[in-house]
Amino acid sequence: MKIQTLGALLRIEALGSIRAAAAALHVSQPALTQAIQQLEEELGAQLLIRSPSGIAFTDYGRAVLRHARLMVSETQRVKEEIAQMRGDGSGHIRLAASPAISLSLLPLALRPFTRKFPQVRVHCIDGVSPMVHPALRSGAIDFALTPVRAEELETGLVAEWLCQREIVVAAHRDNPFCQTRSLADLVQARWVHATPSNGPGAVIDAMFLKAGLEPPTPVMVCESLLALPEIVRDTDLVTTLPEALFQRVRASHGLQRIDLTEPLPQLQIAILRMEHLPLTPMVEELLGWVRQAALD
Repeated sequence: MKIQTLGALLRIEALGSIRAAAAALHVSQPALTQAIQQLEEELGAQLLIRSPSGIAFTDYGRAVLRHARLMVSETQRVKEEIAQMRGDGSGHIRLAASPAISLSLLPLALRPFTRKFPQVRVHCIDGVSPMVHPALRSGAIDFALTPVRAEELETGLVAEWLCQREIVVAAHRDNPFCQTRSLADLVQARWVHATPSNGPGAVIDAMFLKAGLEPPTPVMVCESLLALPEIVRDTDLVTTLPEALFQRVRASHGLQRIDLTEPLPQLQIAILRMEHLPLTPMVEELLGWVRQAALD
């Protein structure tokens, strides 16, 4: 099983045709078709279905794709690790970070890292646990900086706890619920959650349950944390926001903190990664700066 053929399968998936993948890989279409056929013969299964409308993957093909993503990314990591061990100061780091971390902790780590290693390419995407779990498992990202709840950790993932971050219950300043101080009063509010019920943006549910109250059913779930202040500004919805994000948008969006007598839960920020996945020296270097930033 050739890693080049697995990489070609991923390119076919991304581009939707063998012809386009062959052009992107600078090989002839017959040569790429022959490589795919050899892989199918090796596995004893048809991977692709060819039709006038394009290329589709069979169930066998989709199974191979899942492994191919990890194998191709791991091959690239091995090459980068060996090069870095030999003194090459380049490489590629792929990570996910929650928006609040991207606004606070991550820049503090990237500033000294990029000065020391200007040739390293850092690719950062927005993402929180558990939504980033598939990207971690496929090898698409090296690690994630995200709020994590211990009970949501899946087998094979490990969390290194960094710090805690405050959250704020907020609404537009004209919302009558801004005057309330009791969590019981907010049962009747119209809520928008930052993530589904198993994500960090819905920690408010735990607070209601701890107070012996039935958590309100959100009327909306907005998985774009940066879009959330815009929604709250123009509606009567109540939400939770990380303190860092709230302070940044409070004045511009007319948001107000709802000061409750009940203590608010805190977000547990962690480095989340695959348990047995080796990290390149450059990734370890960046994580060292992340840990230092978390202490500041």
